[in-house]
Amino acid sequence: MKKIFLFIIVLIISCSEDNKGCETFLDCLNGTYWSSEDNASIWRFFNDKNGVYLDVHVNQGGCYIYEDNNMVGASFKFQTKKNLSEDYAGSNWLYTIVNDSLIEKTMSAGGNTYYFIKRDKTYFNEILDLGTCN
Repeated sequence: MKKIFLFIIVLIISCSEDNKGCETFLDCLNGTYWSSEDNASIWRFFNDKNGVYLDVHVNQGGCYIYEDNNMVGASFKFQTKKNLSEDYAGSNWLYTIVNDSLIEKTMSAGGNTYYFIKRDKTYFNEILDLGTCN
């Protein structure tokens, strides 16, 4: 009986913890840092669907160039807790939280899929310092 009671308490605590925290994709990823495996691009997400909701540092010949969604003409479409949809360059893109350390970016029409790995701020700063543009 004690084991069943303990299991129920653990279940209640874990369920209530799952309900705490973020409610949308941008809320869940606000201020987090991500990069492609080869560091060809480094991404940050912000909880501001009406403004800059993501920015990117793109490696161009060893030099990282800054871009944000407004600069490149990307437009926010919708979000759920696990997904964000945007229109960019004539295509619809879907970002999906795969797990705590991986995001998948897929073209809705198919064909292109990219993966981004969660990074900490120190890693982000080190990579940018290596490719600072003058």
